[in-house]
Amino acid sequence: MASFYFSMKKILIGEITKGFGLKGEAKIRIFSADPEKRFKKKAVLMYENEGIEMDLTIETVRFHQEAALIKFVGYPDLTSIDPLIKGKLYISSDTLPKGVYVYQLKECSVYDEQDQLIGPVTEVIENTQLILRVKTKERDILIPYVPVFIKAVDTDLKKITIKWMEGL
Repeated sequence: MASFYFSMKKILIGEITKGFGLKGEAKIRIFSADPEKRFKKKAVLMYENEGIEMDLTIETVRFHQEAALIKFVGYPDLTSIDPLIKGKLYISSDTLPKGVYVYQLKECSVYDEQDQLIGPVTEVIENTQLILRVKTKERDILIPYVPVFIKAVDTDLKKITIKWMEGL
């Protein structure tokens, strides 16, 4: 049965890669920058895989290497986890604290300080710093997401204002 959460904006935080151990833990590939906050006991996550949508409640969680090992309520053993493998885990964007998030940047267009459209953000490259790939009429440009370039971000208007500099 689908949850009402699925009509909201979903943020991908993990993927179930396989079962782990005899107690029915699922190994989760983590996509969240703050996994300790996202994956905690009693948290309810949205699950989706091949048209199946449901809520899963975390019974126990521990972190191992770069993965989370999670036991979900109602999944008592390794065999019961099998149907969940390859499923994606989400949270609702409504649960995030106020701020600007990568998923919001991907929905924006970039303008210069004279309010002239430069182009849409086509990709956000997550490296040691964020870099916006913007498609202009002539070519793609890369803009570091740092204060010297980024002057304003309005996620409601889906607009990023930058200081244009030669060489971009």
